[in-house]
Amino acid sequence: MRFSVVGPTYPFRGGISHYTSLLVRNLRLQHEVQFFSYSRQYPSWLFPGASDREPSSGLAVHESTTQTFDALSFRQWRRIAHEVGKSHSRLVVLPWSVVYWAPFYWVFLKNLKKYFSTKVLFVCHNVIEHESSWLKLTVSKKVITKGDYFITHSSYDKSNLVRWIGPSRDAHVRVCPHPIYEHLRSDSQLSKAEARHQVGINAERVILFFGFIREYKGLRYLLESLPRILESLQVHLLIAGEVWGESRTYTDLIQNLKLQTHVTFVQHYIPNEEVFRYFAAADVVVVPYVTATQSGIVQLAFGFGKPVIVGKVGGLPEAVDEGKTGYLVPPRDSEAIARSVVDFYTSRREDEMVRQIQQRRSDCSWAKLSETITEIG
Repeated sequence: MRFSVVGPTYPFRGGISHYTSLLVRNLRLQHEVQFFSYSRQYPSWLFPGASDREPSSGLAVHESTTQTFDALSFRQWRRIAHEVGKSHSRLVVLPWSVVYWAPFYWVFLKNLKKYFSTKVLFVCHNVIEHESSWLKLTVSKKVITKGDYFITHSSYDKSNLVRWIGPSRDAHVRVCPHPIYEHLRSDSQLSKAEARHQVGINAERVILFFGFIREYKGLRYLLESLPRILESLQVHLLIAGEVWGESRTYTDLIQNLKLQTHVTFVQHYIPNEEVFRYFAAADVVVVPYVTATQSGIVQLAFGFGKPVIVGKVGGLPEAVDEGKTGYLVPPRDSEAIARSVVDFYTSRREDEMVRQIQQRRSDCSWAKLSETITEIG
């Protein structure tokens, strides 16, 4: 069976690039896959981070491409539509995450559907993006409804999508759990003590906040929970990730709460080959989102065998087995975060939660996602 996939791969960084590359890699185990990727992705003035390019010198998440093209050129999107159509692919797979891609996908879909019968599958990372608005919703709906089939990673996201495309197309939407990310695990076995030494921490208990830091990810509520946690036990918070916004929001809060000796704040994008150190250093990963549909950080934590404390928003509750693989807490609730951290340590939950995570890995696999796409095709 032949498929086409359009999306980012190395040298672009971030979760969507990793996801698309790993999807192509796994589909290619059984199928012929054309992979059309980008030579340019975002204009520099629009991208909120330091760069959209991957700084890693190793562990590049990369799949060979059939062609690369300038994703800022509408003319190139028209050309790629014709390349996909002429290839006689059963499906073309498009990742859907943010409204930025809507005008480019519109041009692609218009040309593909005008001249060819290739069906379109949207893999929806977010039906409704994290920081949405009426305009974003309107534009997104106009484009995504042009798809023929859809995969969401939660029933919550499926319900959002069906409201857009109509209940008559419910059967065209498949729910498949987000696969666990295990691709950044290191072959070398690094103990917690060694990892903590390498990241400059000398503490008995370490909790981790990892990834791009944006307002909706709720870091402020995790910081506000620390004084309450410290009343019961000594912990150290490791924050690792690039801040998209004003970093003083967090550094001032750390200072005002007198947490300087209890927080290590690494304010830059973590290259692939360094990620394992941060997870190896941690006992538990906190993902205190206040709005979300899903989070690749949860699947990354599970890939490293780490329990999670997760905001109970969007589709995230479907990714966590409460009390077994982690905790679910109400959004913006520092008290609940504190209670979960304290219970995790005082009730000695770690070993059993790690065991439960290992048992559930097959439920969230790349093979299962590939099988779902094959069934649609």
